Amino acid sequence: MDQEKSPSFEEALSRLEEIVEEMESKGTTLDRSIELYKEGVTLSKICKETLEVAEKEITVLQQSMEGVFALAKLDAPRS
Repeated sequence: MDQEKSPSFEEALSRLEEIVEEMESKGTTLDRSIELYKEGVTLSKICKETLEVAEKEITVLQQSMEGVFALAKLDAPRS
């Protein structure tokens, strides 16, 4: 992962999926698992922060479009 530029949400999520697959494989060593875990924690923080910003933007958009502040619960994505 590039230290100077954070990955996009989609890139971080895709890499997290790769990390999970590698950690679940039988051939992953303990040292490699620890490296992957550390990377995963960093990526999950990026995803969480990105989602929090998006949620705030949606709240602001709802407020400005309706003229009155109304906090609406976001629907969870369906699989």
